[in-house]
Amino acid sequence: MPSVPRSFEPSPFSPKGEWIKAGFHCHTTLSDGGLSPEETVALYRRRGFRCLGITDHRAVTDAEALSDAAFIALNSTENGGDPDLIGVGVRSSAPRDLPLPERARRLAEQGGFVIAPHPAYCAASPETYRACPALHALEIYNAYCDRAYANGVAVELWDMLLGDGLRLWGVAGDDAHLNPRKRTYSDAGEAWVEVWAGEFSRRGILDALTRGAFYSTQGPRFEEIVVGKETISLRTSPVVEVRWRSFGKAGHVFRADGGARITASALPEWLRVRTYVRIELVDGDGRRAWSNPFFLRTAEEGS
Repeated sequence: MPSVPRSFEPSPFSPKGEWIKAGFHCHTTLSDGGLSPEETVALYRRRGFRCLGITDHRAVTDAEALSDAAFIALNSTENGGDPDLIGVGVRSSAPRDLPLPERARRLAEQGGFVIAPHPAYCAASPETYRACPALHALEIYNAYCDRAYANGVAVELWDMLLGDGLRLWGVAGDDAHLNPRKRTYSDAGEAWVEVWAGEFSRRGILDALTRGAFYSTQGPRFEEIVVGKETISLRTSPVVEVRWRSFGKAGHVFRADGGARITASALPEWLRVRTYVRIELVDGDGRRAWSNPFFLRTAEEGS
């Protein structure tokens, strides 16, 4: 039988927009951080960020008063519970003793963007998240956990969940505490999200996050991602590897030769994508960037 051509869902990247450097995991003196909310925002602004969700533990940090025409601070929380949740752009936290799906639902119903943070640190398994429809994203890289506990990377868990049919975006974050009293602590700007927003506003950023119109990075950049019906092409900052990843054994790595660098790539025509494809970039210093998954249309959606 002839193979059925792949057909991707429409691109989440609208023709008009701008990249907004954003962080959605950090702590202040309102929990176990070393700087006040005002000092934390000032530091992130100096590091080139234009948006920040301060995620102090168990309560929403009221940060929106720190916004201005050039910077957006979003009321957010590291909610707590087993396992933990982050709510970005929310008004209140959810009771910690509620089951995970109910906590996620209560945060999402406020219009928030709901992230499962540091899943390996939380000893989470795929079963933990399979019955949580209100969850928007998994924290696939946590700089604090990577440095302090060697368990800050969760891309394999992400692929298992995506392969099971879950639709989860991937978020990288500092989990910055900015507190030298802690044994190991992440600095501001070690990992972040680049959001493609049609407008620079609270609603524009939250809408873009919910659509998956962003990528996560430690430094490398996706300058442009173009999604066609059966194709995906990229322009990137100079990198040594472009890694195309799908579920199961399907995948391919483009490597630069010698001292060369890659600045463009395309999904190989021969690569048999199952369910989704996502892309990782690796630069000459070993830093990575992760696209969100691009899903194939279902048979019901047609071609």
